[in-house]
Amino acid sequence: MKRAVQIILCIGLFLLQNGCTSSINQSPKPSIESAEIRAKRYETRARSYQALADAQSLSPAYSNPKFRNYSKLGGHNLRMVYLQEAVRYRKLAEQAKIEIANKNKEGE
Repeated sequence: MKRAVQIILCIGLFLLQNGCTSSINQSPKPSIESAEIRAKRYETRARSYQALADAQSLSPAYSNPKFRNYSKLGGHNLRMVYLQEAVRYRKLAEQAKIEIANKNKEGE
């Protein structure tokens, strides 16, 4: 009984600590330098996910004709997930570039 109470107490303290530290680490509005960094980071992630999707299309589950409908058999189609993530990061990079352009226009 004491062991169960100790485990519950440890889990509660862990969750409390994680909740408090995540709210402390939030920063105020990003500046133009951080927008440039975010744009580069998003472009890098988009390229990485595109490379993963390309590599996934060459894997046996997709190159073998009898496994082409693998997702219909209950498996997850990782290639499509990677492609969706690449598109999402490209959009985020484009938004960051637009933000940079708007801040540059305001500065002039």
